[in-house]
Amino acid sequence: MNKTVQIQELAIAITAKLNPSVVNLDFLKYSNIISSDWELARPPVYTKNLTQLVFQNGIAIVVQPNRIVFAEAVDKKDIQEAIIAQLAIKYIEKLPNVEYQAVGINPKGFVTFTESNGAANYLLKNLLASGEWREFGKTPVKAAIQLAYTLEDSQLNLTINEGLLKLAENSLPAVLFSGNFNYDIAGNNQEERIRDLHRILQNWNNNLETYQKLINDKFLSARFDDKNIIPFGVPISPSI
Repeated sequence: MNKTVQIQELAIAITAKLNPSVVNLDFLKYSNIISSDWELARPPVYTKNLTQLVFQNGIAIVVQPNRIVFAEAVDKKDIQEAIIAQLAIKYIEKLPNVEYQAVGINPKGFVTFTESNGAANYLLKNLLASGEWREFGKTPVKAAIQLAYTLEDSQLNLTINEGLLKLAENSLPAVLFSGNFNYDIAGNNQEERIRDLHRILQNWNNNLETYQKLINDKFLSARFDDKNIIPFGVPISPSI
C-alpha cells in the first residue's frame, strides 16, 4: 500500500502594514468576517504588536505589524470544507485600503511510521545520499530538508523534517511536509492589487492539489510495508 500525505493544517499569511490593535473579536464579529456564534478556545491575546485569537472550531487568527495569518486545523475534516480563504477575502473586503504586499498559501501535512526509526530511515535512505557524514556524534543524525520550486506564477518552498505523532500514552515517528506557495501581489494601483489578491485566495485549492501531487507522486510513490501504515488524524509536532 502506498502512503499518502495527510493534511494537518492550512494557513494563509498576508504580508501588509497592519495595526494589530484594530483587529479584535468584536471587530471580526461586527464586520461579519466570522460568525457571531464562534467561541474562543482560550483567552485572546492583545498586545501592541500582537493579536491572537484561537477558536474552538480549529481556526486561529494572528495579527502582527507586518502580517496577518489565518490558520485552520483540517486533519479531522474534509479539506474542501476549509473556510480560511473565505475569511481572508472577507477581511480584505472590510479593509481594502491596507497596503497588501504578498500572500502565502501554506499547507502542512504528514505521513506516519510505526517503526521507531521509520521517519529517520525515510529521510536518510530515500531523500539523502549515503556518506560518512551520517556516522558522527553519539546518536543517529537527524535531518531537515528545504527545497524551492519555481512554478508558473509563484514559488513553492517545501520543508521536510522528522516529527512525532502524539497519542494518548506514546508518540510515533512521522515525516512533516510544510509547504509555502509564495505570491507577490501584482497591480499598478490599489484596485488592481486587491483584485489580484482575490484571485490568489480564490485559487487556494489549486495550490493544495499541487502540494498533494508533489508529495504523493514525487516523494511517496515508493511502496511501504503495510505494517507501517497507521490511521491518520492525530496532531503531530516537530521533533527538531
